[in-house]
Amino acid sequence: MSIATITSAPSELPHGHAIWIGPREPQPWHPWFAELSCADEASRQGNNSTMIVLALPAEEQDAALRLLRGNSATALSLIFVLHESALSPFLANGVFDSQFREHCTEHEQRLEQMRLAHGDDPEFKLLCWLWLTDSALAPHAVPSRPELYDYPLLRAWGMDSQEVFAWLNSLKQKGWIEPKRLYNRTRYCPHCDSGHLNYIDVCPRCRSLDIEHRSSLHCFNCGHVGAKDDFLRSGNLGCPNCLTQLRHIGVDYDRPIENQGCNSCDHLFVEASVEAHCLHCSTPSQLDRLKVRNIHSFRLTPAGRALVRQGALQNLFQMVPGERMTQGQFLWLVNWQNQLAQRHGHHHSLMSIEMLNLEAFLKAEGETRGFARLDAMMERLKGLIRVTDACSNYTAQGLLLFLPYTEVSHVQVVADKLREMEELQEGSRIEVRLRALSLPAETGPAIDEWLAQALAGAPQL
Repeated sequence: MSIATITSAPSELPHGHAIWIGPREPQPWHPWFAELSCADEASRQGNNSTMIVLALPAEEQDAALRLLRGNSATALSLIFVLHESALSPFLANGVFDSQFREHCTEHEQRLEQMRLAHGDDPEFKLLCWLWLTDSALAPHAVPSRPELYDYPLLRAWGMDSQEVFAWLNSLKQKGWIEPKRLYNRTRYCPHCDSGHLNYIDVCPRCRSLDIEHRSSLHCFNCGHVGAKDDFLRSGNLGCPNCLTQLRHIGVDYDRPIENQGCNSCDHLFVEASVEAHCLHCSTPSQLDRLKVRNIHSFRLTPAGRALVRQGALQNLFQMVPGERMTQGQFLWLVNWQNQLAQRHGHHHSLMSIEMLNLEAFLKAEGETRGFARLDAMMERLKGLIRVTDACSNYTAQGLLLFLPYTEVSHVQVVADKLREMEELQEGSRIEVRLRALSLPAETGPAIDEWLAQALAGAPQL
C-alpha cells in the first residue's frame, strides 16, 4: 500500500476521506486521496462516509465493485468509476468528474438524515441504499443463468438470484418499496424454475414433434381428403378413393385449410400447438402452465422513506400489508366460521404446515439465505392456495391455513403438491410436517387451546 498527497493545493472533500484504487494521474481539482493497490484494503479502511474512486480495467472493476458492495463497511459508500463497465450502472454511483463535490455533499446530508440502523439486516440495508442513492434497484439481464435476470447489488450481498424475487415481493407487500419500471416479462419452467425454454410446434392430437406442411386435396364426390401426391395419376388429378377425375377446383375438389400434418399419427390440422421444453430438466409444458414473472426496478415508497428517516421504532405499531394474518385475527376468523358452519351445515378445513428443523436450517444456511429460501417457499405456497383461503403468520403450530368449503379429504391434494415442493429443495432441506382438521367442531371457549390439542392428535398427511 502506498499513500500519496497532492502538493498543488488539493480541493477539500466535504467528509475528508477519499480512497483511490488503481493508476492515477493527479488533477488540480482532485481532493487528497489515500492511494491503495486493491479493493481488499479499501474495504478494511473505508466506511459509509468514504468516497472511493476505481481506476481499473473493466473486469477488475466489476470484481472490485462486488467486493466493496458486499463488505458491510463499504456497502453504502460513495463509489465512483473512471470508465463504465458491465456492473458499474448497478453498483457504482456514477463516473468521477469535477462535479463530485455535489454528490459528496448530498451523500453526507442523506447519511445525517438516516435514522435506520441496518446492521446485517438485508431489508433495512436495501432501504438505506435506495435512500442514499436516491435511485432505483435495477435488474440486470444474465442470459447464461436460468433465472435470466438478477439484481447485482443483492447478489453482491450474497442473496441467491432464484430467491431474491420472492424476497423483493415481501418488501413490496410490507409497503416499503414499489415497482418503478417494468423491464421485461419472463416465463419459467414450472418444474425447475429455469427460464431456458425452447418453444416447439407439436401435433395437437398426439403431441409429436414430427410435423410438416402438407399439400392436401378434398374430393367433393366422396369427401376423401388426402395428400396431393395420392391424387396424381399420369399427370392428371383423380380421387384415389372413388376414382373420379378431378378437373375444376371449386367444382370437383378444393384444397382443405388443414395444411399441416403429423407423421406420427397422420392427423391433419390448421395450426400446431406450441409447447415449451425446458433445456435444463427436459420437462414439456403447455404455455398456460409456465410461471410468469414481471421484471421490475424498485424504488422507495413514502412509507419506506419514512422508515429510513425515522428508524425502525416507528414501524412497530403499524399493520403490515399482506395476505397473512396475525394469530389473533386468524383464530377469530376460525371461531366465527366454525359457528356459522355449525348453524348452516357448512364444511371447512384447517391445515398446519410445521417446519420441524427451522432453527437448524437457518443455522446451516445463514439467516439471510435461509429467510430468502423461506420467502421463496411462501411464494410457491401462494400458488397452491385460493384467494379465498386465509393464512396465519407462523405460530407454535406452524403456518395455519383456513380452507373454506373444503372437505378434509380434499386437503390431501394440497399436501401432495407441498411434498413435491419439498423434494425440489437444494442444499439444506426444510423438513415439513402436515396435519389437517375438519370444521365444524366443538372447540370449547378457548379456541387456541382446542387448536393446539386437536393438531397434536391429528394424523400426518
